[in-house]
Amino acid sequence: MRDQTTTEPFVVRRTGLGTTTSILSVGGLLVALELLVTLACVVVAQVRDEPMRGPLEAVWLSWGGMPLIFAIGLPILVAVGAITTSESRREADSDDVLLCIDSNRVYLGGDQPQTLSWDQVHGICRVERHEVDPEGDESWDQHLIVLTHPESELATNSKAWGPSRDWPGSSDLLGKPLAFEALVEAVQRHAPHVPVTDRGRVLD
Repeated sequence: MRDQTTTEPFVVRRTGLGTTTSILSVGGLLVALELLVTLACVVVAQVRDEPMRGPLEAVWLSWGGMPLIFAIGLPILVAVGAITTSESRREADSDDVLLCIDSNRVYLGGDQPQTLSWDQVHGICRVERHEVDPEGDESWDQHLIVLTHPESELATNSKAWGPSRDWPGSSDLLGKPLAFEALVEAVQRHAPHVPVTDRGRVLD
């Protein structure tokens, strides 16, 4: 029987409220809420033995008809999004994949996806970089770096070590960051010759 633990790729997907699935779920809930509100207006009108037009106009035609425009447009957007998502799922690497590790390569997702074969990789590490936002607030943000140079040839600036990404999951709204131990275990399964290190804070 084939060993599933060594053949199945290790995949980290975007989680929390930023995923396509979660956005579609919220949209679907809003569509269901629209139907419930409409049904409630009809029931109230029937109970009061009044024309249904009054409650429906009071709800959907208020604020210049904006609720009605939203109610009509949202189901269309959800339907288009669902169709687009179902098509993108057929591709090997969807927009929600942040990291994929298998026996042949490392795949880094994001705005500029990149694939590196193991013969290009000299190591994988986690670092913390000092960041200052426009308001002047300081923080140490975690990043994942795929090292494309031998240890002896690493530059002083960690940004020159190789492809770098925000630590998978650390920037997802209500998401769960990748556990460092899970990354170590995944690399040991698929490429045991590649070292995985946590280098802590670096000053670039």
